[in-house]
Amino acid sequence: MRHRKKRGRLNRKTAERKAVLKHLTNSLFTYQRIETTASKAKALREFAEPLITLAKKNANSINARRQVFSKLGDKDIVKNLFSNISPLYKDVPGGYLRIMLSARRKGDGTQMAVIELTKRTISDDELLKVDKISEPDKKIKKKKDKKKESAEKTDSKDKKTQTEPEDEREEARKKLDARKQKAKTEQEKITKKGIFKRFRRKSIG
Repeated sequence: MRHRKKRGRLNRKTAERKAVLKHLTNSLFTYQRIETTASKAKALREFAEPLITLAKKNANSINARRQVFSKLGDKDIVKNLFSNISPLYKDVPGGYLRIMLSARRKGDGTQMAVIELTKRTISDDELLKVDKISEPDKKIKKKKDKKKESAEKTDSKDKKTQTEPEDEREEARKKLDARKQKAKTEQEKITKKGIFKRFRRKSIG
């Protein structure tokens, strides 16, 4: 009889539910902290904690490694579980995972949760990939010096190209001013005569 066994189905078929839990446990054992929905986190705790107890009690057993591999399907994660994660819980009788509720998802309003290992080998800074500010190396200084030298060379080239005398510049400015004055006088003449009168005279002539 399967009375009162409806919990943890996740509204999925058996194969789909196993695949979801397998991928969640793989990501949990690699990153040691993940964010998912609250229902998935509760189902994941029931699925992942027995694997940790199996690895903790049978650290040197090949059969135990095969059993875990049949659930996870990844040799690297199984090796990480037996060599790095399970030794942390030698003196711990249970409760290897912690679930913390977070904000609701904006799209459909489902309750989100953060599930993590109570004892971790990865720090928070490594999870967030926060790099500490270090002093510049010699290579960086050399690159900066090279950039400065290239900038100075380009400035010297620009100065060489700008070798026009000031007299020629003044003459060019005077020519432009004269052209502008001629254009202004022509516009004033056109406004005084009127556009229609000008066209009429051309047609008559």
